[in-house]
Amino acid sequence: MALKFHWITLLFIYLVVIAGSIVRMTGSGMGCPDWPKCFDQYIPPTNVADLPENYQDYYSSKREEKIKKFSSFLKGIGLDHKANILQKDKSLLIEQPFNVWNTWTEYINRLIGALAGLFILGGVVISLFSKVQRLKKVILCCLLLVLTFFQAWWGSMVVATNIVPWVLTVHMIIAAFMIGIQVVIIEQWTTNKNFIPKSIFRLAFLGIIILIIQIIIGTQVRQHVDDWLTSNSRDTFNFIQLADFISHRTVALALVIYVILLTFINYFKKVHSKIVYAIFTLLIFEAITGKILADYCLPIFLQPFHLLFALLLFGLLVRLVVNSKKI
Repeated sequence: MALKFHWITLLFIYLVVIAGSIVRMTGSGMGCPDWPKCFDQYIPPTNVADLPENYQDYYSSKREEKIKKFSSFLKGIGLDHKANILQKDKSLLIEQPFNVWNTWTEYINRLIGALAGLFILGGVVISLFSKVQRLKKVILCCLLLVLTFFQAWWGSMVVATNIVPWVLTVHMIIAAFMIGIQVVIIEQWTTNKNFIPKSIFRLAFLGIIILIIQIIIGTQVRQHVDDWLTSNSRDTFNFIQLADFISHRTVALALVIYVILLTFINYFKKVHSKIVYAIFTLLIFEAITGKILADYCLPIFLQPFHLLFALLLFGLLVRLVVNSKKI
């Protein structure tokens, strides 16, 4: 029962990622100008008439206060340069007009996040009653809960900074770590282990590193496209002009070579790990969607799938490491 509960929790974490990607592709990230409420309401409005006339000025001033606090936090951890850039960029204070679709898209995203948080909290409660390796399970579940709170706070900073690229990238990396920790938690309740050669075991670690780098660069590419589309036509965009895209494509090629090598070792050493075959299959879908996105300037409907495939790959690689015994 506990194992099924943790699998459902993992599913909800992935749903949060998908919902966040939909928010991103529809430009709904600023649909709710405040956090955790939306327009200072638990259930957001459906009409601009429900808001005061000066609502844009009001939330702009609120954002300015949050940026000051966030800048102080950044300076406290030694990121003075990032803090100064935030404080000097007055474009961050521009409040977008009310859009009911954007508002409710962002609101639904937050609801899904809240549900995921409740499941993560439930995981902590379940771990307290575990009879086997209780301390380890409690520590892992509490670690995920703390990271969830930090992610929620960081999400509020994403809103406060009007979706500054590097803040959003950190938001994505935290989500990947949450997936990784939840996979480790699932492993604690899994009794059957798969035996794999040390070569595959080491390769799995390498794949995790490559994928994290790929996700970081991919987020930057996405931001460059957004910046371009604010003043240019989608049809005139050319990915080749972006240095980040070249890096993204290079790492993608390295990832393809890596997965092919992993699959060959898995097959010829007669390990036949289903996880490795699943990784190979997912890579095909990831490569196809990536190619279409690059050639046709990021079709909106494919963007969530591309991100989902990448994070599913990440989860499987972590699973390969933690749910295996070396031989």
